[in-house]
Amino acid sequence: MKIAVTSNGMSLDDQVDPRFGRCAYFLIVETETMHVEPVQNPNVALGGGAGIQSAQMMSEHDVKAVLTGNCGPNAFQTLSAAGIEVIVGAAGTVREVVEQYKSGSFSTTQAPNVADHFGMGVNPPATGGNQFPGQQPGAGRSAGYGSGTGGGMGAGTGRGMGGGSGRGMGRGMGRGMAGGMGAGMGRGMTGGTGQGQAGYPSGSQFPQGFAGQKGQPGDAAPRQKLDELKARAEAMKQQLQELNEMIARFESGPTTRRLVAVVNAEKCTACGLCANVCPAGAIRIDSVAVIDSSRCRGCGNCVAECPQDAIALQKA
Repeated sequence: MKIAVTSNGMSLDDQVDPRFGRCAYFLIVETETMHVEPVQNPNVALGGGAGIQSAQMMSEHDVKAVLTGNCGPNAFQTLSAAGIEVIVGAAGTVREVVEQYKSGSFSTTQAPNVADHFGMGVNPPATGGNQFPGQQPGAGRSAGYGSGTGGGMGAGTGRGMGGGSGRGMGRGMGRGMAGGMGAGMGRGMTGGTGQGQAGYPSGSQFPQGFAGQKGQPGDAAPRQKLDELKARAEAMKQQLQELNEMIARFESGPTTRRLVAVVNAEKCTACGLCANVCPAGAIRIDSVAVIDSSRCRGCGNCVAECPQDAIALQKA
């Protein structure tokens, strides 16, 4: 049996993410074998409809149940329409939550427990492992050059300081930018030029411990830095594989559990907002909104936009 658990990370020992639509990862777990398929959530930054899109994605993965901390009304309705059991209030590690589910400790949730847009604007909780370990802020140093103008190079994000001495005295100030280039202004004495030490910010994608000229060893052993780079390359390779799998699923077309939008004519006021946001052009407005189910992609944009809650998703 396949279930999905919202997670802060990619392993069973990571903490459950309390958000559904905007969780960092979904871990698809086979309860018999405990095999885990981590799926990065592409809906984290959506302005609206994240819960619907995430619920649709769970339907495509053919999971039987979703375990999370909180679930809003649109996501709950979409999951229920897809025949997926919803369980809220999950906390602890993913492994603990799966074991609790297998032992029957959870009860099926009968209604959403948070309002729409829960978790919007909230950054994912910090985890022990960054998918791109190099993308973290750090304090760096840059080389300074005298003779009136100084230039610095620094990788990562952070402020840099560099000093050097030549025939005169030079002092440079540099600010590292994300792309790896920094510029600064320096003040030189007697027109001399001097070159100081170039450093790299902690957490940058360039290894710490390499100073000055390219290839010059610093404090850390080259072998250790090589291992770090290999680990980062492996993490990027894994993410690329996940993205390719997601692309393949989308390109394969509708699944057997495809969802489509339906209109509650008693609630609909024919305002037309749903037709404006439909990317497939599947909605026209008569006395009420009319949806062409053969063209509907089940994206949920209309559900999120409808001010009357007159549209819902259901199985095709």
